[in-house]
Amino acid sequence: MLSSIALGGWIYAAAFACVALAAAVQGSTGLGFGLLAAPILGMMDPAFVPGPLLALAFLISVLQAAREWRSIDPAKLLVALCGRIPASFLAGLSISLMPASAFGVTFSVLVLAAVGLSLAGPRVRTTPGTLFTAGAASGYMGTLTSIGAPPMAIVLQNAAGPEVRSTMGAFFVVGAGFSIAALALFGHFGRTEMILTAYLAPAVPVGFALSFWGRRAVDRGRVRPVLLGLSAVSALLLLAKSLA
Repeated sequence: MLSSIALGGWIYAAAFACVALAAAVQGSTGLGFGLLAAPILGMMDPAFVPGPLLALAFLISVLQAAREWRSIDPAKLLVALCGRIPASFLAGLSISLMPASAFGVTFSVLVLAAVGLSLAGPRVRTTPGTLFTAGAASGYMGTLTSIGAPPMAIVLQNAAGPEVRSTMGAFFVVGAGFSIAALALFGHFGRTEMILTAYLAPAVPVGFALSFWGRRAVDRGRVRPVLLGLSAVSALLLLAKSLA
């Protein structure tokens, strides 16, 4: 039987609104899609996580990267992807062998610790080593839970808004594609996941259009507090979801 979301009604309307809001946040700040949508949609129907949400994240990331493509930092992008791609396939194997909740707890605690260090001490430097590590953590977390932005957000916290949004957008275009491929390889992305993605795909451009105003608000201020705040919220939501 196909997921109940396919039956429409108020459940579909609520899921559509959730995806649109998450897409608006993602388009405004460069992250936030998974951290907002995953816990809510996961409660509506577990079939949405992680496959369909990763596919929807791929769509918003394409729009995000295309809008500000001139601000993409190719060097940072390449190093981060070198960490993300192999970690995605390792996560695909892990999700077939062990409960994903165990990994969610571990990584959410690590993200909270990293956010705390960023706020209390020296800022995390953007180096090839930190970019590779963040890319690997993002690939592993994202493939398991569909929430993979916090590690990259912490490393890019001091960059300008356009660079953060475009570089992370490009990172998630490639990264989400490999994560979906890894899930498909290990039998966790098939016909049902594709149908669920198609049902909610129209909400992505709606939310992206709304991000025009949010993007201007972010660019007028400092992007670092927004990114760190969303990273902390993401970790707390992931921890709650994993413990539940």
